[in-house]
Amino acid sequence: MRKYNKADFKITQIHCDGEYKPLMNKIKDELNIDINFANPQDHVPEAEHNNRMIKERVRAAYQRLPYTKLPKTMVKYLAMVQTHQLNYFPVKGGISDTYSPRMIMGDPPIDYKKHCSISFGAYVQANHEHFPKNDQTAHTLDCIYLRPCNNLQGGHELMDLNSGHIITR
Repeated sequence: MRKYNKADFKITQIHCDGEYKPLMNKIKDELNIDINFANPQDHVPEAEHNNRMIKERVRAAYQRLPYTKLPKTMVKYLAMVQTHQLNYFPVKGGISDTYSPRMIMGDPPIDYKKHCSISFGAYVQANHEHFPKNDQTAHTLDCIYLRPCNNLQGGHELMDLNSGHIITR
């Protein structure tokens, strides 16, 4: 686990919805941070901005895909991938100028071959071993690429075109 210095972060104020007041008061006292709670029926402008940005990214990625319709599974993964990619790089004006949110949360650094070489929605063929290996059945599955697995071994999550199930290879 990576150790961080307090000098790496510059948190001065956290904006929060009022419904989280009991939880955030504990954090406020421990970390000596100023918390601005939104009024009832109000929203935190920064959070609303983030929601709009995620929606725009999902719409843009959807428009780049060559498909006219997407199954629910692909829509769900599209939103997860776009949200996850926002954490790849440090945020301008964020709590750290050098560490990305991904690094702060303890995830391993970005690997180009794993995270950037295959785009969401690409047609791929996944290995599918049969036993015995000398028969005439297909040894690959037709799939749509969804995202890299978030584990140490690597691998990727794919949607099998024949069954519609999510597989890991």
